[in-house]
Amino acid sequence: MAEINTTVKILDEINPDNAGTGEAYLAYDGLATAVDHYRATNQLRGQKVWDAEPGSTAEESKARQLAFEYMVRTAEKSVHARPESRDLWADRYTQASIELYGQPEVTTAAEILREEYDTLVALRGHGTVSQKHLNLVLDAYRPSAELASRNPGAAHAERLREQNAVWQYGRVLKDRYQPLFDMVDTADKDHFGPADLQAVLTDNVTLLAEREDPAWSRWTVPLKEGTSLSVNSKEERIKVADKREPADVAAVKGLVAHEVLVHALRAKNGKKTGISKLGTGLAGSVDTEEGLGILSEYAINGVMPDKAVDRYVDISLALGVVDGRQYTRHELFEVAYARSLVRAQARGETAIDTASLARTTWVHVDRIYRGGTGGPEAGRQAVFTKDIAYYAGYKQMAGFIADKLEEGYSIEQIFDCLSSAKFNPLDERHREEIAAAGIPTIW
Repeated sequence: MAEINTTVKILDEINPDNAGTGEAYLAYDGLATAVDHYRATNQLRGQKVWDAEPGSTAEESKARQLAFEYMVRTAEKSVHARPESRDLWADRYTQASIELYGQPEVTTAAEILREEYDTLVALRGHGTVSQKHLNLVLDAYRPSAELASRNPGAAHAERLREQNAVWQYGRVLKDRYQPLFDMVDTADKDHFGPADLQAVLTDNVTLLAEREDPAWSRWTVPLKEGTSLSVNSKEERIKVADKREPADVAAVKGLVAHEVLVHALRAKNGKKTGISKLGTGLAGSVDTEEGLGILSEYAINGVMPDKAVDRYVDISLALGVVDGRQYTRHELFEVAYARSLVRAQARGETAIDTASLARTTWVHVDRIYRGGTGGPEAGRQAVFTKDIAYYAGYKQMAGFIADKLEEGYSIEQIFDCLSSAKFNPLDERHREEIAAAGIPTIW
């Protein structure tokens, strides 16, 4: 059977041209062209799914490619839908995303919202915090927070168990890779723009090639157009967006832990097995990838990254998973901007760059509504749910590491196994492929 030479790169196709600008509608100049481009291979993709071994990772991988193509077509329909069919196509797009990536769990979302609500309530009357913006966030969180059950004892025990796993994982990261984090400090900068970040990550990769593995010498750190940093496993590139907002020292150390020591390290090691899919990622490994990334950021900086919780919460609000009320992109921006402003004020920041804060917030919000117009009209919303992987994956990986520690494995063994390739250790099919590749396992 003929090979398919065009991989459906879903994130490339549904990335808005005007992401982060705050314009009324998201725009996609190349979406119709992408639909036409993939149409020629649609039938062949379908046949590939039918011909794959039932239940195998190969079948899932091919099915996901077919689903990605469907999402691109549905996004194009949603973006260009007439008013009378807008809700229909928004729902179809959102459902396609949920089938691929899942959606926030009602109980988990409600519990997070309750905890966040309780933290914010404590800022009432705080002299440096805008009460107008605080109340806006509290009003958004309250309906869902009130639906949460309360079991503080169980939640506290789970949190302690996760924190021990994070601390242990951080110990390995620091023992083995402290020079990478030292590079951030010795750069002697308070904030790192795109070029500064490119320089630090390039130095990271160079040092890894010299001291750890010559295979790192194939990795490059180019600048790319856009607002988000990304790792391309196949091309062996860590791409730094040229319009990315400046990041502080802690954020850059988090990026080193997340992008270099999770995404790139797992890709590099997986590729060395000679099995390409272990370098590019077995189908269904996205939660592990992003969850380990968040866990590593937490381990290095000592605090859970806001983005992990915020993405889970905001996708919950966009979908209305707890109380049934869907937020439009513009409504969610108002809540997310107010939340970021209140947090900055509560930390004691006085010279807040509100323009930069607004741009950063729009980038965050536009990730959730990419693939749709994100317009201000009320009604059904086209929502992209992939970013729940950051928090959901963190919970999975923290639990997995805690389990393995209790079973008697050392944290070094756990780290080595999890870093060996791009796979999900909770998936039995993935575990079989890892064992077949000759990688030392912890199961």
